[in-house]
Amino acid sequence: MDKRRLQKIKGGSYIISLPSDWVRKMNLDVKSELKVYEVYDGLKIRPPIKPTLEKVIELKDLESTKYLVITYYMQGLNRIVIKSNSVIPLDVKRELRELQLQCYGLEIETETFDSISFRINVSVSNDLIESMRQFVKKIETILGDVELLFKNFTNEMREDLLARVSILNKDYRLLVRMIAVGVQRDDEVNFHIYPKDIILFAVALRDLGRFITHLMLFLREISQEELNEIFEFFEKLREIFLISTNMFLTEDLSNMGKVREGFRELEKGAPKTEAGKEMVRMGSYCIAMMDNAVNKSVRLYDFA
Repeated sequence: MDKRRLQKIKGGSYIISLPSDWVRKMNLDVKSELKVYEVYDGLKIRPPIKPTLEKVIELKDLESTKYLVITYYMQGLNRIVIKSNSVIPLDVKRELRELQLQCYGLEIETETFDSISFRINVSVSNDLIESMRQFVKKIETILGDVELLFKNFTNEMREDLLARVSILNKDYRLLVRMIAVGVQRDDEVNFHIYPKDIILFAVALRDLGRFITHLMLFLREISQEELNEIFEFFEKLREIFLISTNMFLTEDLSNMGKVREGFRELEKGAPKTEAGKEMVRMGSYCIAMMDNAVNKSVRLYDFA
């Protein structure tokens, strides 16, 4: 680490010298322009380097290609090109086109016999806290409607809930994209929050993503015959989800005991059916959210 002294110049501005080694490493000279912008814990200086926003995928295995497209989308790329050494079969093209249904803003830009190009046309917010709050609210709404399903079970209601959970996965991927862009291109998308908090938002989002995966599995497994036996435990699950996510967003840790006790009740009393096991797994991610909240409440520096 190198400490440098501020110098005041005419007109009331301040300057600071830059390390010569860094200037040479970045191939800069006295005429170079640098981006200087404020972040939560100070100022950042960035050389005028353009980001790499495009990836080319060689189509070999369809499932691997689909996985890469979604991953590249979440990691902030703006253009994804799939190329094949031969004509792409119609059924393969159909599955690749259907990826547009899984990611907001993923659009086919061009198609040829042996290639498909996707363009990502979606803006990301710089309000990470509010975006996470809205995502949590959507999960809460679905959990409330699951309780309505218990009271008046129909396959139509179950299918409706499964479709809405599937849409939640699109919201999840957009949030991952938001964090990836905000971390790598914070000159354009700046969250203005404590750096460690961004890491914890990413961890919390991963836990919420796993929670909704198990929620989908739970909805597929639940049977009408076990509704009465499982209802009270689902109520407890919903309660600790609400408490733990609120703890993360507000950093109010006063209800840690309720989350722990609620999870113990789930572990001990939930039916040993597949649906019951999925409830316990969802409960474990409520414990993870509580841990994230505790970690988020600790900061070594206060820049507020």
